[in-house]
Order: sequence, then C-alpha cells, then structure tokens
Amino acid sequence: MSPSLPGQPDLEHLRKQAKALLADAEAALPRALERLRRVPRLSALAPEAIAERAQLADAQHAIAIEHGAESWPKLKAIVEAGLPLAEQAEHFLRDVREEHHDVANRWIANMPALAAFNVFTASAAGDAATVSRLLAADATLALAMHADAAWSAVLYVAASPLPPDSPSLALIARALLEAGGDANSAYPGVGEGPPQSALYRACIRGHVCVARALLEHGARTDDGESIGHAAEYAQFACLQAMADHGADFSSRQQPYDNTPLYFLAGYAAGNPATERAQAGMRWLLEHGADPNVTSYARRETPLHQVARQGGGLAIAHALLAHGANADAPRADGRTPYVIAYRRGDMALCELLRAHGATSKPSRVDEFLNAALSGNEVAARAILAAEPDLISRFDAEDHATLPQLMAEKKPIDFARLVALGFDLGWEGAWGGTPLHHAAWRGNVEMVRELVRIGAPRDVRDRTYGSSPLAWAVHGSRFCRSADDEYLAIAQLLLEAGSSRAATINQWGEPPENLGSKRLSAFIQRWYRQHPEQLEG
Repeated sequence: MSPSLPGQPDLEHLRKQAKALLADAEAALPRALERLRRVPRLSALAPEAIAERAQLADAQHAIAIEHGAESWPKLKAIVEAGLPLAEQAEHFLRDVREEHHDVANRWIANMPALAAFNVFTASAAGDAATVSRLLAADATLALAMHADAAWSAVLYVAASPLPPDSPSLALIARALLEAGGDANSAYPGVGEGPPQSALYRACIRGHVCVARALLEHGARTDDGESIGHAAEYAQFACLQAMADHGADFSSRQQPYDNTPLYFLAGYAAGNPATERAQAGMRWLLEHGADPNVTSYARRETPLHQVARQGGGLAIAHALLAHGANADAPRADGRTPYVIAYRRGDMALCELLRAHGATSKPSRVDEFLNAALSGNEVAARAILAAEPDLISRFDAEDHATLPQLMAEKKPIDFARLVALGFDLGWEGAWGGTPLHHAAWRGNVEMVRELVRIGAPRDVRDRTYGSSPLAWAVHGSRFCRSADDEYLAIAQLLLEAGSSRAATINQWGEPPENLGSKRLSAFIQRWYRQHPEQLEG
C-alpha cells in the first residue's frame, strides 16, 4: 500500500479528486496548474497551455503521483488489491461482460485468488479444476445466474478474456453443459435488442472449442447474431463448426428479418472493417449461402444493398458469380441496376448489364444520376421538363445526400442545393448530411456544409441529437481520430451549436458517449461559453 494512501482507499473518491483537479485547471487556478505540471506530458508547457490541453487522464496521473504511484493504472491496481475479494470479483466479471479483455486478463494475472472465488470467476478465468470441484459439490451451479447481471457460468466461459480457444475453456464448457448448463444461455440485449447468446459470445471471441461444445449440446445457430457476427469477424472456424451442425446460412435471422449476407453487405467501401466483412461474405457464399434470399418487407437482396451502399465491384462480382440475380426487383420494383444508376455508379451498372440486367431507369432515376454525376446541364434539362420532379421524391430519394457520406469522394453540395436538394433530408436510419459527415470525422465536408448553411442544431429522428453529438459519438465508436473530431467540434461550436440539441432523446449528454479528449473539450467549451447552454 502506498504510504500516502489511507488504510481503506476509495477509487471512486480518487476519480472525483481527478475530475475536480481538471475542472480547477480548466478554470486556470494556479494551484491546480502547478499540480498538473508534475505530469511529464505537461511539464514543459506554459500555464495557459496546461489549462487548454489538460485531459482527465493527466489529472488522474497527477493524483497518482501525489499518492506515490507512477501512473493511474498502478494507483488503481494498488487500490483494487486492497478491496475485499468479493468486490474484486465483481469488478473482474464486469470487465468480462463489457469486453474489456486486457483489463480482465490483468485481474487474472494480478489477483490469482479471483479464479477460485466462485463458479462465474472460475469459468471466465479458465480455472477448470475449480469449476469441476464446485460442480461436484453442487451441480445446480451450472444453471445458476450471477446476481443482477443475469449471466450464467456458460456465458462467462463463452466470453472469457483468455486467448482464443484456450484448452481449459473446452473442459469448463463441457463440464457445465454435462452438469445441466443451458447451451442456449443468453443475457438481455441492449435497449430493445434481442438476447445475446453464449454461442454469439464464443464466436466473436474465437473460442471455437466452446462453440463446438455448445453446438453439441443443442445451441441454436439461428439466434440472429452468431452467424452474421462470426462472418463479420472472419471467425471461419466457428462458421465451420456451425456448418457441421446444420446451420442455414441463407435464412432470414430473427428478429431482424435479414440474412447474414444482407447484414454484411451493409459495409461500404472505405470502412476499415469492410474487407474483413466481405471475406466473411465470400466464405458464406462458398459454403452455400443463397444470395437471392430477400430481407425485410421491401424484399431487398444483398446485391441491392451493395448497389446502394457502394460496397464495390469485387463483392458484386462474388455475389454474381454465386448466382445473384442482377435484375431482381424489390417490393417497389427497383433493381440493383437502377439503384447503382441512381448513384452514378456506372462501373457497377456495366457489370450488372453484363450479367443480364435489363431494367429501365425512371425520370427521377435519370435526374439523380445526372445530379450526382456532376452533369448539371442534363439535370436542369430534366427539371425544366418536369418542374415538380423533386416534390415526387420518396424517403429513399431524400436519403441520397446522407448516403453519400459513406463514400470517400468529393461532393459538391452547393451545386446539389442549387438543383433543389435539401440539406435537412435525413438518411434511412436518420441523420442529415451534416450528422453523417460529423460522425465520420470528415473535417472538410463539415466545414463546407456549415459554410453553405446546413442546419447545425437539428435533432435526427432516430436518436434525437445534433450533428455535434454525432461527432462526439463518432470519436469513440466510428474511428480513432481525435484531432479531426476536435476540429469538427470546434467548427460546430464556433458556428453556435447549442448544448440543448446535443442531448439525445434518452436525456444522455454527448460527453458520456465520446472519447475522453472530445468529452473533456465539449464540457470545457460550454463552461467557457454559457450563452450556448440554453440555445
């Protein structure tokens, strides 16, 4: 124990101390700035620079130094080592559930007594001997639920932070299942989402041995998650295990009502995860997945999705090579060819024609093609002949501009607005062009949209929050690019973005959902500009 820590240190109290120190530093209080100067990253900076650049991590580091530890993680480890074992176990299990694998593995390495604490910790930590001993004394532990988390030991072994397919996990999974554990154990999904199964967790962790044990004991493969996400993460051994147990790779997965191929076809070119997801699509196609099974009431195939999302020629080739119908109509009659034509993707149109597409574009399709291809003369000629054409746009036509944000190519929004497009139109899942540009961290696009008057405080119809909130959320969930997201946040804040519009329909502020750096910046800005708090 550090000599400067009390006998019963409280980690939450130390966190509050760090937050208070950061707030004092942002207010430029001299004592706070001096305390932060002890942090190596800030030691050479002038006081005003410390006030501007300090982050919560720096304040935590300063608190750690003041308590005799080299870093916040080391101070945290000192404090946690002094917690009662039961409390340590709860922290460990929470990290397992929340997929903090590195942190959970540090718990196992630093606190070896945790593994033997109960059947849940033993299952997650890979302690087969303890699981066997506990089950021999009480077989009902195989079905027991862990307190309020509603997690069984089967779920914990499936989600174990140990390296993929660690041998002890197979022993534990089989012991639990043979003692009566439920192969279809599941925990509540997020929000209104369906329950998440043990098979799903085993697949995304790459625990093939656990997946096989679950399958051998009756785990369902049509749980809406396991097939699609195993393919998304390129967990081919898990997919093969499911194939060996009769998985239907073509079926609509419930409750989503889409096929695994359709789900994966939602990845657009330019997304860093697209290559891996498309490798999963190819595996499914090579193992019998039918590319012509439709999804949703609108009866879309994966090829429709690729044409709309801009997934690229390579995956379209793969779908067509495995029998995808190039001229399949959706419920509204639009074919992959027409959807590609509307986007101005003439390379894909040519490929689809070569594979039998014969459908004819409508006048709205021709207008969109001309406008999005930069052929302003043709677009204006169509409008001159049919002045009410834009008033006939449907929801998918309105979603055209936000959809363009998924593509990494320049877009002349000013020209499109001059043709009659509205920057307030939202995409299929909500969000205006500015929302989507902000979420993706596209600084230049945000700057241009702000310049031409895109609505900056409009709340999207899905989450009920503004483009600024989407930028903060993107800094954590879209990509790691804090510099770009900081630039976007500053652009939007300088343009007058209000605090009220950033709070989503559940009452959650954006700083709860962003990277630490973005969250701290947003909080500091509104403290310094109180006039925007009620805007």
